[in-house]
Amino acid sequence: MGRTARRGGRTPRRPYAPESAGPGERRGGGSDFGTDSAQKKAASGKLAGEIKTQTENAGKKSDEETAAAITGFAGWDTAAGLKTAEETWNKQVKNLLGRLATESHNLGIVRSLYLGRELEVYEEFQLLKRQPPFNGPNGWQGR
Repeated sequence: MGRTARRGGRTPRRPYAPESAGPGERRGGGSDFGTDSAQKKAASGKLAGEIKTQTENAGKKSDEETAAAITGFAGWDTAAGLKTAEETWNKQVKNLLGRLATESHNLGIVRSLYLGRELEVYEEFQLLKRQPPFNGPNGWQGR
């Protein structure tokens, strides 16, 4: 049986059939495959700006406090342990900043790809609107 076969007197719904919904709404329990370019741009900006800055500040604050503690425990094994912990923390902050930069960059790329594809689809529909295939006297161009 194909997708359009009748079962129990009803035509089954295709899982990818569009539902009537307003912008941003979901109907029928289906997934919303849409994308919001503005949200991607905002998220990318937050990652590259506010979140990056806060992460850098947290790393610097930790460095300052840890340096003071290392100085206070000079000559003790605790100072060496704090120094090792500080080095590990700095590596983790550096890795996190790298990941944030990568995610911000990738969001920008995805945004561009979606915008480009939306433009391509729009142009393809414009071609269909300009060249109707059924415009001859019998409904067909008949060449």
